[in-house]
Amino acid sequence: MVPRARQRWLVAVMLTIVLGGAAAMVCAAEDAVTSSPDVSAIDSFVDKQMRKHRIPGISLVVFEDGEVTYAKGYGAAGHGQPMTPDTPMIIGSTTKPFTAVSILQLVEQHLVDLDSPVNAYLPWFHVADPVASTNITVRHLLNHTSGLSELGYNRVLNPDATLEQGVRDLQSARLTAPVGTRFQYFNPNYATLALIIETVSGQSYGDYVTEHIFEPLGMTNSYADKEDALEAGLAEGHSKLFGFPVARRPIFRAHLLGAGYIVSTARDLSRFLIAIDNGGTSGGARILSPDSVALMSLPPAQVPGTSYGMGWSAGTHRGEPIGGHGGSDEVYSCQTALLTDQHRGYTLLMNQQHLIDGMVASSQLQTGMRDLLIGRQPDEGGISVTLIGIAILAVFLIALVSTVRSFVRVRGWSREARSLKAPQIVWRIAPHLLVPALTLIVLYRFLGSVILGEPRAWNFRVVGAYFMPDIALLLLLAIVPDLVQGIYMIAAVMADRLAGRTHGSA
Repeated sequence: MVPRARQRWLVAVMLTIVLGGAAAMVCAAEDAVTSSPDVSAIDSFVDKQMRKHRIPGISLVVFEDGEVTYAKGYGAAGHGQPMTPDTPMIIGSTTKPFTAVSILQLVEQHLVDLDSPVNAYLPWFHVADPVASTNITVRHLLNHTSGLSELGYNRVLNPDATLEQGVRDLQSARLTAPVGTRFQYFNPNYATLALIIETVSGQSYGDYVTEHIFEPLGMTNSYADKEDALEAGLAEGHSKLFGFPVARRPIFRAHLLGAGYIVSTARDLSRFLIAIDNGGTSGGARILSPDSVALMSLPPAQVPGTSYGMGWSAGTHRGEPIGGHGGSDEVYSCQTALLTDQHRGYTLLMNQQHLIDGMVASSQLQTGMRDLLIGRQPDEGGISVTLIGIAILAVFLIALVSTVRSFVRVRGWSREARSLKAPQIVWRIAPHLLVPALTLIVLYRFLGSVILGEPRAWNFRVVGAYFMPDIALLLLLAIVPDLVQGIYMIAAVMADRLAGRTHGSA
């Protein structure tokens, strides 16, 4: 039957994504760190990745011992401009380290206590669970151990919703883990922290970050204001559709500013990472104490299996300690990495975003750049996003042809149904309604956990429209036509039976 075929196609596509991502993340044996990264090898590697994955533009800066050793822009920034190391883009969740530093600055000034409940600063703060509302602390928000997750709060607010409106809306958020027991990455945790910064400091989040981080570090091309960023020449962003970049307008979500909507450049981000690497100091300016910097990279001891501290992930690459924080919004993506023992790292921005890019292109770039940082030749193999996109397009076209054919066949349903008994009619109609319902349940309840291993949620308004537009089209093709056919079949049977009764009474 057609619904079963569509199920097979959907499974095939998702397997392609998972296997592609897995292939991209295969690593070879550990190598010892050698001398400084080879600039020509970096240039060659990035250029090949650009062409392989059809990336519109990349901005890259490499630094070592507090100094920039390589800076270059690749491709186009859009609007007729080339990409440069100083081209501004939204940095996504790489915003979170800035929010964490701001909170820790206020802690150092004894204006915030990490273990105080959120409602000590926002008395009206509450979530769906009244007990949790009083138990969630500032530390829980920083560590993403608040117990909240997208599965318990899958709402898409208007982009113009204010920071306070976004935090107040958490009153409908239900816990998906007890407070303080499990790492669950949740953007509104950091939006709430941003509102605490505003409340305690008396400044807007943007003004605070500008005065206390951007200006001291000389981050002159970084912004927390939409209009300032647009005036500075924000790069044109892109989604991917069937492996090809499509220009899209950037979205600024004011209620998530502290979680993912700072605008910066690769060069400015390198200044921030250099300060973190130097115990909170750069160019004579101190933004944080060494103890607070160390606290950022320290995961909560009571939560097993997490490497996330406070706006900072600490891990290893081929045995070398490495830290940083990646990020992405609807049409941009960002990578940062700091080899803490070698005092070298890189910052990389791309003016495109797609979930498959994150699993394949971004992953290959990240692994390769980290290898280059330790003086190892990167693996340039692995599947390309372009090839995956073409495969998804082929599946979409086959599904589209099958859907058209099924619509043609369903025109004879009324006549066929007259020869069927009621149970047979139900059996024929049921898959057209049950399969779409099951698909939606899997999407909204299990897809994030299966693919990402985290309680992430699907929605068509953001994830479907920007992060996976081609997969969303395929899913809609698997869901909507079946529903329409099922409704048509029910209506046709009822109309036919009604016509028969009318004819009989006449």
